Parts: sequence; C-alpha cells; structure tokens
Amino acid sequence: MEVRSCDIIIPVYNAPEELEECVNSLFRFTNLMENRIVIINDCSPDPRVNEYLDTLDNQEGLIILQNEENLGFVGTVNRGMSFSQEDVILLNSDTVVTAGWLEKIKEVAYSDRSIATVTPLTNNGSICSVPKFLEDNSIPEGYTVESFAHFIENISLKEYPEIPTAVGFCMYIKREIIDEIGLFDQETFGKGYAEENDFCCRVIEHGYKNVLDDHTFIYHKGSMSFKGEKLALLNKNLKTLNARYPYYEKDVHDFIVKNPLKRVHENITIRLPHYVDSYKTRGNILYVLHNFFDESYTQPIGGTEYHVKDIVSELEDYYAFVLVTNGNELVLKQYLKGNFVAKYHFPLHDSISIQHFHHQEYSEIVEKILGTFEISLVHIHHLIRHSFDIPHIAHKFNIPVIFTLHDYYLISPKVNLLDENNKYILESGNEEEKFNSSLRAAYGFHTPFIKKWSEKVEDMISKVDQFITPCDFTRDLFIKYFPSLESRIFAIEHGVTIENNLADSEISSVKSEGKEIKEWNIGFLGGLAPNKGSDLIYKLITKYPKNNIKWHLIGGLGDQKLNLLNQNNLQKHGEYKREELTHIIKQLDLDLVCLLSPWPETFSYTLTEAWLHDVPVLVTPMGALKERVNKVGGGWVSQSLELSDVMKKLDEIIDDGQEELARIKINIREYKFKTKLEMVAQYIELYGKFEVSKELTKTITVFDNAALLVSLKYYFPHDSNITSHEYQNQLNQLETELMNMRNTIGWKVLTKLRNNNKGTLKMGKKLIYFILKFKAIKR
Repeated sequence: MEVRSCDIIIPVYNAPEELEECVNSLFRFTNLMENRIVIINDCSPDPRVNEYLDTLDNQEGLIILQNEENLGFVGTVNRGMSFSQEDVILLNSDTVVTAGWLEKIKEVAYSDRSIATVTPLTNNGSICSVPKFLEDNSIPEGYTVESFAHFIENISLKEYPEIPTAVGFCMYIKREIIDEIGLFDQETFGKGYAEENDFCCRVIEHGYKNVLDDHTFIYHKGSMSFKGEKLALLNKNLKTLNARYPYYEKDVHDFIVKNPLKRVHENITIRLPHYVDSYKTRGNILYVLHNFFDESYTQPIGGTEYHVKDIVSELEDYYAFVLVTNGNELVLKQYLKGNFVAKYHFPLHDSISIQHFHHQEYSEIVEKILGTFEISLVHIHHLIRHSFDIPHIAHKFNIPVIFTLHDYYLISPKVNLLDENNKYILESGNEEEKFNSSLRAAYGFHTPFIKKWSEKVEDMISKVDQFITPCDFTRDLFIKYFPSLESRIFAIEHGVTIENNLADSEISSVKSEGKEIKEWNIGFLGGLAPNKGSDLIYKLITKYPKNNIKWHLIGGLGDQKLNLLNQNNLQKHGEYKREELTHIIKQLDLDLVCLLSPWPETFSYTLTEAWLHDVPVLVTPMGALKERVNKVGGGWVSQSLELSDVMKKLDEIIDDGQEELARIKINIREYKFKTKLEMVAQYIELYGKFEVSKELTKTITVFDNAALLVSLKYYFPHDSNITSHEYQNQLNQLETELMNMRNTIGWKVLTKLRNNNKGTLKMGKKLIYFILKFKAIKR
C-alpha cells in the first residue's frame, strides 16, 4: 500500500509556551516538504497565541487557520480533517515530537491494510503511557525527551499491538478511513471528551483496527486528571458512549485487566536500567574471560579475574562488558563505574570444545553482542572455552583488540607449560613431542595437535592490535614462539591496592631486632595443587630436617597428599577470601612464604600479598617469581626446582637469622609498588590510543529485542516486585542452604543409597521408616 502525505492538525486554545515548544519540535523533526502542519486557533483569549502565530507567517509547510467562533476540540479537529485531503495526525499542542516520529508512525500505519489509527507511546496518555501503564509519568532520571525516545526506538519489540481505542494526544488516521466512516461526532459529543473513542468504535465496527506504535515516543505535558465542568462533561459523554457501544466499557476493562501491552512495559522496565547509550561515555569495552570476577562461574576466582575487577572497578568513562562461556552458553555481564548493571544469557545449541577453533553459533552471538552493545574495543584476558573467533570478528568491523597474556594458553592449551608429570616442558628438550604427549594425556588426542594449535593461534593473533604481559619474562617467551608479536607486545605490571598493611605489620610482624628466631613460621599461599608445586611442598614439609619450623598451608588443597598429611608442626587453614588474608597473615605472624611453582608464573598475586604484609619469600628460579624478587630484593631464589636446592636455600635463610630477614623487609618496605590506580591509568591511556569512530565501516548484526528480553529474563524473573540485587541475594542464600544440606550426614546417606542397587535402597527406606517410627513412639 502506498504511503501518503500527512497533515498534522494542531487545535490551539491558549498555552502559547507549550505551542511554541511543540512547533519547534515539529520544525526540527518533521519533513515539511512531504507533510504539512495545520494550526487551528480556536479563538484563544490569550493574545500571546496570535502574537506567536504572527511570527510563523510564510513558514514553508505551515498553514494557520483561525476559527471565527469557538468550536471546541471536536469542531476544531473536524475543521482540520475537512480542510485536509491527506492522512492526518491529530496532535495536541502540549506535545513534543521526537526524531523520525512521523516516518515511524506511517510505517506502522501501512504495515497492515486493516490498520485505521495509530497512537505512539507517551509519558502521559492513558493506555499508551510508559514506563508505567495508565500513569502520568515523568521522563526517567538521566534521560531527556529525545534520549528516552531514542531508547524506546532502539529497544522496541515492534509488535504494534492492537488497542481498543486510540488516544487523542497524537492520533494518526488514514484518509480512506475518514472517507469511509466520517468525522468525529460533534453533534453528540459537543466540545469534546470521548469523541475519539466513538470514532475508534466505528473503526472497529467497519472491520479495521486501532494499534499502538511501540517504537515511537512523543512527550505529552497534559494531565490525565479531570475536575469540575470537565469531569461532568466527561462523565456525560462516557455515559453516551457506553449506551451507544455496550461492549466498549467491558472491552476496555478487560484490556486493562489482561494488559496485552505487558510485554511492551516489561521490555521497557527491564531494559531501562541496563540500556547502553554509548554517546554518554567514551565507549563500551568488552572484556573476554574464562570466569567472572564476582562469582565462581566456571572455577574458583583467581588472579586474572582479580586483575580485570581492578580495571573495571575504576573505569569512569566506559561501559564495561564481561563475556564468559562454560562451553554451553555465553554469559554477558554489564557494569558501569564498577557497579553491576545487567546479566544476559545466550545458550548454545552446540557446545564448544577445545578443538573448536571456529564455531559458527558462537560467532553469530559474539557479532550480535558487538553490534547490539556498540562495543568500541575488545580486551581479551583469556580464551579458555571460547573459540578463536572474537579477534577475527572484531577485525572485520574495525574494532580494536587488546590481548593480555596471563599464562601460556596460546603456546599450549595446557596453559602452564607442564607435561603430564607436572614437569616444565621447555627445560626438558623435545618440546613438540612433549606438548603432544601432555595433550594426549589430558584430552586423548592421537594426532600432533600442537602443530594445528600453533597454526590457528598464528592466524588469530594477526588480528590483534596490541598484546600485554604482566612481566618481561613472559613477553620475551612469547616473542620467541611468535616473532610477529615483537612490535605489538609490551609489559604492564599489575597494580595493587595498598592499604595500611605495611604500617601495621611493622608493629605486629617484625620480631625484636637482634634476637634469634627460635621457631620459624613458614607459609604456603594460594591454591596448593600440582601446578602450584604441591609435590615439592609435600617433600619439603616431610623431609626438611630442622625441627624449629612450623608449616602453614593457607589456601585450598588440590593435592590429596597434602590433604592427608598430618604432622605436629603443620597447620592447615583452608581456603580464604581475598579480604581475609590480612587477618590470617597477621595472626600467624609469618616469617617466610614459599612460592614453589614448577612453571614460570606471569605475575603471582600471592607474591604481592606476601610483600604487602611485610613477609619475605622464597621462590623457584623462573618467570615472574624470579624476576620480581630480584627487582624488589624481597626474598630469595632457589637455584633450581630440586628439593635439595630448595632445602639448601632454606638452610641459608634460617642460618643467616634475623639480621638478613630484617634487611629483606627493609627492601620490601622501601619499594614503591605500582598502585591499582596507576595501572588503570595506563590502560585508559592505552584504550584512548585505540579509540575509533562509533560509526562501523560495515553493517553489523544485532540481537532482536525480543531475544534480548529473553536473555535478561532468563537471569531475573521480572514479574516479581523484588530488585535484581535482592533476587541475587535470595539465590545466593538458597545456594548456601542447599550446600549445607548436601554436607549433612543424612543427605550423604541418601545419596549413597540412591547410587546403590534397588535392594539396598529398599532396605535403606525401611530402616529410615523404623527409626522415625521408633522416635514417634518415644515421644
């Protein structure tokens, strides 16, 4: 159906300031080469109305009509519809139109031959009101009329639902409908009220429908309250309307009760606090990780996650998005100024495995994430469980990519360069063979997978603009394996949060100067598993001959040998939260922390934590551990990973006694550690160098808003009245209760019974029955 030109009919009675604001918005946002504004002054007694209208003389696309007598709203509108031969929009003079308004309304009107009238969304328009249904709404905080209209358009479901009646503040009517069913009924409804409802009932009875344009918003200043003569006239006309159309009141009542516009309101309500307006910030950064920093989504939270949290928490001028996958779904979290905003779930039909260098479904979701959230820069921190597609997609759309290398995943998917026996591969020769052997042990691969892996990595890293490492050793090792990185890789040391730990620890941790330490408190920090040197730790604790040592295992024990180990001079303190470590270290009064990693760490937050608490360290001779200890002078480096060399160095430390220990502590106290804010400043400066235009060079796909609504609802049931924060607290509480229940003896017995054969289960049920019966009798 051909879209027609339109005349915008504005009946005017007083209120010159509102009229001027309305007309100005029309001049700004309406194509007056194809459409006309028809202002009809209904004998306004306020002289300022005509004074203003006189200033509009000879304005192109504008016609001004003066009523010879006061006709009221209905008569004035009818004059306008009779004057026009085109489609019309009846527009109140206290409205403000927004960008693209008329084109969008026309698009809706001509999307279906049966549509007769179209009404847009507004803040104050009865059943067309948003965000709250049937209320006189103000523009949401943080938005202007224009930005809120932009939001409505961008998040719209474009469902164009049918409504029982149009609302007169802004009512589009096709010319063919006027020709068929006539004008408003002035004779019956007089000066006004209920005339548009009568017209819409006639529309319905002629086989047409009235619809809501849910992707256009127009501001309406007027009030929905009625008093005095207005209220009496309204009641009189409604009575007439209901007598003429007995079904009307019931239809409207049912519409309000059932609220078929619920999805429209729900979509706006859910998206409103989460909407990304990139023009309010310098840009939107996508962080790609293997786990979240505020929940243990795929594994316990570690150093990489803490590092990203430190950056995101200090970003003032960027929206931050964190993308993580468990291989079966992609989960996207949104943050602003470090505060959680929203969480989106995008399930995968086909899961991702390590062999999926490219994954079509994953790629489609990622592209839509980049497009929907107007991502201006991608910062990858890990690709475990991801495919290699993100740099390729970002490069395609001229979106810069930065990649921070926290371990050696790009050299081998085993990440830490250890073979199946937890031996460091790069010191043992036959590297390719050992890599393949370790991958065979881990994944069962028969073919030389490491060769294919390296080829795909080379291809992927060619699409990355900048690489970052936390230390020089890691940078140099990556250049050795991938020479093409040499001009695109440099080190940025992680920053730390420096509180009052050092000053306090000087008092609590340093033993009396000049006095020999009679008993040494030596700790091992962090996740104590084979890849963190648990085998060497076990040997050191069980074989070190001196008896003036008290050993402390501080952290999760990922090695059964350590779990089962019991000695009089050994204490196990279990897992800890980051914020609990200060209290633990002070309480234990540690003299030394041993970090015996068998592979070259890239930074080591546990090393930093030891130093921030004024505790010297003994480390293995590789990677960031060696590099940082030599730089700070904050400890000792073993000659090798052999137990004999570690014990020899420990002998030296103990024999040198308090004097050497005090010297090391002075080095630690005098060293100026990079702060978190200094680190973030470096990253913000780097981000600024890669800022690009927000206009993409190619068209990028985006999520359908209905799909985005589902992804948000998957996380949070917005039908309830609780906030997402309260809901998450409830979830956490239920999870805790469930874990506590699973740790009870009763649960474990039932689990054991369920896992055994049916006969055992039957006997178990009988036993429980008799126990309960016995207890009941005893009562």
